[in-house]
Amino acid sequence: MRTSASGLGCPDWPLCHGELVPVFDFHTLIEYSHRMTGTMLGLLVIVLIILTLVFHRRNHILVGLSFAALALVTVAGLLGGLTVLTELAWWIRLVHLSVAQLLIATLALIIWNSMGLTEPNLVFKTSSFGWKWRATAALIIVFVLILSGSYMVGVGASTSCASWPLCRGSLVPEGFVYSVNMGHRYVAAIATTFLAYVAVSFMRQGKANSLLRKASHCAIGFMGFQFLFGAFIVWSGFSAHMRAAHLSIATLVWLGTVIMVAAARSTFRNDPSTE
Repeated sequence: MRTSASGLGCPDWPLCHGELVPVFDFHTLIEYSHRMTGTMLGLLVIVLIILTLVFHRRNHILVGLSFAALALVTVAGLLGGLTVLTELAWWIRLVHLSVAQLLIATLALIIWNSMGLTEPNLVFKTSSFGWKWRATAALIIVFVLILSGSYMVGVGASTSCASWPLCRGSLVPEGFVYSVNMGHRYVAAIATTFLAYVAVSFMRQGKANSLLRKASHCAIGFMGFQFLFGAFIVWSGFSAHMRAAHLSIATLVWLGTVIMVAAARSTFRNDPSTE
């Protein structure tokens, strides 16, 4: 929606152009379909809670995650309205994206727990540094990377650097928008390197756990592809379609990291030496 500049396709909220079903032009259709998708997701989450309470009420983790999903989708909807009412204030959009990413992670964990994708008896020893700090740091740095991209777009710096990997021929370009854009690239490089370190360490320590190996491969694979895709965006002249795909792949990186951490938890959680 942001790549098509349709954020104010419906300039009011909760109605659109003062109507429940407005007359559609391109931007109105994009914005209105986004609202309808969010509404459908909210209804599906309510159905999810009902089914969880009926069939899995003794699974406290699943019940808790389901209610967390309802809280997050509600907050996301309200923030969407606030985004419109503040005429796309960048910091509201940043918070809105944060909540959306947390919602995606929660839904992924619901699927993980409901499918029983855990191996509590399959435990491996890891290094003396433990696995929790790496898992936590990986989640944080990927989350920060996504937010740094949103901030870059919000302050109008997404197309400021028309070359890659340097910006205006410099590693430290002068000017606010150039510094923001280059800063996002540095965060991406750090996140890619660190996530590769975590993924490889998990694959080595949990050799017999195929789920952990596959999840780690996916996380670092998506991240590597995303890093290169950022360069293609610059070389393509900042195509709107490429920028939309870039955000989608960023979400896959986040999703892959969340699943990798969930797999690591099921692998290492019963071994005191891994804490």
